[in-house]
Amino acid sequence: MAFRADNGFTRFMDLVGSGRLEPARSNLYGIEIAIPPVLAANDDNVRRNFQNHYDYMNALADDVTIPGRRITTGQVRSVGAMRRFATDTSFSEMSVSFLLPKDLYHRDMFEKWMNYTASDAENRVTFYSEYTTTVRIKKWEVGSPIVYQGRTNEGDLYSQRLNRVTGVWDLYGAFPFDMSAINVNNGPTQLIKLDISFYYERYRFDTVADDVMPHTNASSDKTINTFDATAEALGFSTQQADVSQFGV
Repeated sequence: MAFRADNGFTRFMDLVGSGRLEPARSNLYGIEIAIPPVLAANDDNVRRNFQNHYDYMNALADDVTIPGRRITTGQVRSVGAMRRFATDTSFSEMSVSFLLPKDLYHRDMFEKWMNYTASDAENRVTFYSEYTTTVRIKKWEVGSPIVYQGRTNEGDLYSQRLNRVTGVWDLYGAFPFDMSAINVNNGPTQLIKLDISFYYERYRFDTVADDVMPHTNASSDKTINTFDATAEALGFSTQQADVSQFGV
């Protein structure tokens, strides 16, 4: 009779140490919001500000809820036990909690986006294709064999091991439908957050395959010293064939 290995702590640590079962970290992620047509078309200043704040928004995304999915079901009973059958797929909401910068850019941008979507002043709603966009969530992990070498402003050489993308969620037909209120008070100073909830049509999830990141399973480190080589090594040219829609 064959026996499976026990699932005790020692076995767990052995698997983690081998790199085969290292748990994912919750604080390594990124979010990209493609500029919606309604913002790009209505105001050149809005479009330029969106492009200038592109990385800024990602850096201040303090909390991101990665969406889930559910298969809806029907049920029938003929004789005996109840039988359930699949009828459709539904997706949960996606939300992002941003740290609000001093210039209040995030608040201003989402105010404009939501106002162009459904204007209370003009009592109208914009065409669906104009106010929806694509939102991309990336899951990063440590342990990439890619080492970037550069120099500081003082000319000192330094090395930095890069993270790598392990999963990508693309949310299609996304738009903000709820923006949280902001509370200010005379208590101790706290950082202000802005919570945005999104509806979307559907999402697609994919892990990053070895052929996209060819050095993922390399037996030795690969050292690079240019940003172009960094992008190539991490598979950006393959994973993001068209980044123009994301405002960059």
